[in-house]
Amino acid sequence: MNIKELREWVSSGKPIMLYDSRDRESEVDLVYYAPSITPSSIYILRTLAGGLICFAMPLEIGRKLGLTFMTEMLTKYYPSLVKKPNYGDWPAFSLWVNHISVKTGISDEDRALTIRKLVEVADEGDEERFKKEFMAPGHVPILLARKLSERRGHTELSVRLMHALTLKPFTVFAEVLDYGVSMSLEKAREISRSLGIPLLEGREVISIVGMKNDSNIEIK
Repeated sequence: MNIKELREWVSSGKPIMLYDSRDRESEVDLVYYAPSITPSSIYILRTLAGGLICFAMPLEIGRKLGLTFMTEMLTKYYPSLVKKPNYGDWPAFSLWVNHISVKTGISDEDRALTIRKLVEVADEGDEERFKKEFMAPGHVPILLARKLSERRGHTELSVRLMHALTLKPFTVFAEVLDYGVSMSLEKAREISRSLGIPLLEGREVISIVGMKNDSNIEIK
């Protein structure tokens, strides 16, 4: 699969599997291009993957909406709770929101609607619309992607990948879980092959982000 094919794959609403690295979380996430999200996508994320379903955008766009990291918010009132995770990076979490038009916010339809509206306001960089149309706390956690030179988590890898594919830099993803534990890379590869879902490793994403043509890349 070359870069053009990968772009067409994700923009059509199909997921990819993304592994960060053995030096970090050693985690596989199921990733969708946020502008193409549907209630069916949310259903697949919670049944095939099973982890927390998150919406990610670049930090620089989040700042335009008035967003900041949750760690910065918590430091003011609960400083003793703000600790760096074992994998070594500060979390990417910001606010958890619902769109004001949803019912409870947790259904597949509600979360898909909240995400689609987040894409709209993030694409516009419209802080006033964001404050008017969303409520917090809600059921969709917003993650803010730093630069890959600063952090190489699934948030950064997925968002910067979309940007490199000349797509809007917004993603939705959840960790792929196994019984009681995170799914191993080996088992994720089996699922990737059986379901025909491309699996990329973080190092491959980094190479794509730095590429400027449609040359072939290996996607396992």
